[in-house]
Amino acid sequence: MGNTASTLSRSSAPNTPDLHKKPSLFQRSKSSLQFRKKNKSSSSSSSSSQGHYNGYTSSSNSLNTPSSNNASRYNSNHINSNLNSQVVPTSRHASIDSSHDDHSSGFSQHSSSSDSNQSKLATLNFDNSTAHSGMCMPTSTLPEWAYHSRRCDDGRTRHTVENAPYMLPNDLTESDRLDAQHYLVRFIFKGNYNVQLNPESSDLRILDVATGTGVWALEMAHEFPKAEIHGVDISAIFPTEIKPPNCHFQLCNILDGLPFPDNHFDFIYQRLLVYALSPAQRRQVNAELLRVLKPEGFLQLVESDGIVYNPGPQMERINQLSLETSLRHGVDPREVQKMKSGLKHSGYINVNSFNIALPVGAWGGKAGSLSLQNMHGLATIWLKGEVGKMSQDECDAALVVADRECEANQSYYKVWLVVGTKPKEPKKITPTSSSSSVPTVANGSGKVPVLVSTSSSSSSSSSSDLPRVHS
Repeated sequence: MGNTASTLSRSSAPNTPDLHKKPSLFQRSKSSLQFRKKNKSSSSSSSSSQGHYNGYTSSSNSLNTPSSNNASRYNSNHINSNLNSQVVPTSRHASIDSSHDDHSSGFSQHSSSSDSNQSKLATLNFDNSTAHSGMCMPTSTLPEWAYHSRRCDDGRTRHTVENAPYMLPNDLTESDRLDAQHYLVRFIFKGNYNVQLNPESSDLRILDVATGTGVWALEMAHEFPKAEIHGVDISAIFPTEIKPPNCHFQLCNILDGLPFPDNHFDFIYQRLLVYALSPAQRRQVNAELLRVLKPEGFLQLVESDGIVYNPGPQMERINQLSLETSLRHGVDPREVQKMKSGLKHSGYINVNSFNIALPVGAWGGKAGSLSLQNMHGLATIWLKGEVGKMSQDECDAALVVADRECEANQSYYKVWLVVGTKPKEPKKITPTSSSSSVPTVANGSGKVPVLVSTSSSSSSSSSSDLPRVHS
């Protein structure tokens, strides 16, 4: 399917959603895939390759996210975060939001259509014909590495894929952080996608790279009931049974290649792999995504370099721990600043970029408060990890100080959104190491400028609008 537009346009917006309502989590499947460090065969037999989807609904059309009253770390009390030393349950869900907001950035958003298939009962069947020579396959035939999650010195579990530098955990606490991060990204960019897609298309194929808990793919499957949605990840923390019949998840190490043919997807979405890819691997992934993307299909990337700008001394220490830990794994978070030029050198055309400054702290309103929670989750990893080696008490104390600094200094993250298309006749272009300029904040009066929201919601205050970063 060819896309009708190569640039991004503006459309009207519904009301601004509420960030602070708790999500209703789906009940975990008793027969879902489990990671086991021992007894691999019993784990394999206990996981099911078939399941039933009874439909799902959202408690409201507002933006539902976990809230936190803990000043020092992300609150995950609504799930059991006390992991068994040998088993990590994996099936999770979050509430579905069918509303999409527009933004004054000029990117296109479309309100979701009603899903008439919510009450239908369907059976999930994995198609073994999609098996690939790489590490990509249905959960019924898992590779050996899928049964192992190593427990690290900080008490968190991580994947064991040898050639994947991704350093963040894959436990339930991290799954909660990823879900909250999803709602934050959806809020700041006014929806799940920023390209022109037709919800009524019957042959639309969409791919979510590094799907994580699968919440983005689930919401897209809900909004596009006629589309075919695929999500891939190296950790099976996505749902294996309770999901829409048009939503499919697979274990996959993208560095070994994707299990899809050339020119297969109309839209590919990849988000926040800042701690997952070395510069060379990012170029490799760009090329692989170009291969499976249809001519004139869209690729959308969302990234942050993970740096908190305008930091105080404690927050700067956390920044340094983040960078040092990443470099130990061969990853340089600052490389995401070159995404636009990287896509151009990989052969994409009509590459557009959009940059914002995402507040960290209550000074930035609803988005800033949720961003602060996300910072807590990441900072805890750096402070207690292989470089920081802090105790929990030391970590909590450090975060209290960092919170004060972020509020006093009006700290913020930089977030990049880049969209490119595949040409009708793509040419092979050798990527180079040319760099692009790093966006800087136009501060004028000493404060970050505020975006004008297009939302007509009376509940939306200027404190929740996001400042634009000018390049």
